[in-house]
Amino acid sequence: MGKFIDLTGQRFGRLVVIERTGSNKQGDVMWRCKCDCGTIKEVTATHLRSGASKSCGCLRKEITQRNRTTHGMKGTRLYNIWSSMKRRCSLSCDKRVYDRYYGRGIRVCDEWKDDFSAFAKWALSNGYSDELSIDRIDNDGNYEPSNCRWVDMEEQSNNRNNSRCITCRGETLTISQWARKIGMHDSNLRRSLKQGKTLEEIIKKRDL
Repeated sequence: MGKFIDLTGQRFGRLVVIERTGSNKQGDVMWRCKCDCGTIKEVTATHLRSGASKSCGCLRKEITQRNRTTHGMKGTRLYNIWSSMKRRCSLSCDKRVYDRYYGRGIRVCDEWKDDFSAFAKWALSNGYSDELSIDRIDNDGNYEPSNCRWVDMEEQSNNRNNSRCITCRGETLTISQWARKIGMHDSNLRRSLKQGKTLEEIIKKRDL
């Protein structure tokens, strides 16, 4: 059994821990907390320490309301892209896409997950247009600013089709991962492979 950690009096976001109340059916230690808004809520120690719970729920409601009232874009194509992105990366996603997203560990970063305004600001500053779709540069990576771009459907299809793994020199990586490893842009590596070159030939040519 791990060492007991007393969280009494500690603050986690808007929550201040009052006292321990026992454990839930899963054996997680429960703590009674008071939110800055005055609401009393019981939260697991795991959720407090991981940051999964930062309020009684009022923070999420405020962010949602702010998104609805300030960005003025609900119902637009960009808003629908954001909503769909979150939906397919959630536990409640459609079973048809579970294995492609949530089941593979693909998530939406904290910066975008609860804040459409942050996502929209990134999108509009990074080439968004109604003819383009969001695409993950590394097909095995998350939806986050450093791993996303706006592309046409043909380029997105190429990225998806070329997320297959290649084994070379005893190492198995996706094309995107190999591109980063050998210092090439993934589109250039895909082009070379499509032309019939082997990964070993490409690596040797780069004196690696």
